[in-house]
Order: sequence, then structure tokens, then C-alpha cells
Amino acid sequence: MPLGNERIERKDRLLALLDPEHEIELDGTYINHLAAAIRASNPSAYQKALDKATEAYENALDEVLYENGGILLRKAEQDAKVADLVGS
Repeated sequence: MPLGNERIERKDRLLALLDPEHEIELDGTYINHLAAAIRASNPSAYQKALDKATEAYENALDEVLYENGGILLRKAEQDAKVADLVGS
């Protein structure tokens, strides 16, 4: 299994742990690339579209986990607030 897929699987598992109710929605851009892969007329076009879908899926995971107040940042802020309340 390629290293990139292992990285994506770890991020996917982390999101599942942090969001067990699946309240967070991923950017669906990767679905467009998957559709292009399905419609591809040759193996090269298929692989190119599949690579783009994989990259877009990882970017979507990164966005919800880490960027712009992602779930990890919100969880850390929540934990800090709880720690402040307990410490007071």
C-alpha cells in the first residue's frame, strides 16, 4: 500500500474518532474527480483522475481536521476551557 494511502487512512480514522456522529461534511470536490476516473477512456486518464481524487480527498480531510478552526483546533480549545474550569 502506498504511503499516501496510509496517511489518508490515518486521517480518516482520526476524523471518525473525533466526529463519530459524522456531523462534519467534507468538501465533495474529490467526487468530481472520481466520476472523471469512471468516465475515463484510457488507463492514463483514469490514473490521472484517480490521483486527483485522492489528493482532493486528503485536502478535504486536512481542511476539516486542521485548517480554519478545524475539529482538532476546536477540540483543543474545548479541552483548554474545561481545564480552566476544573483548575478554578
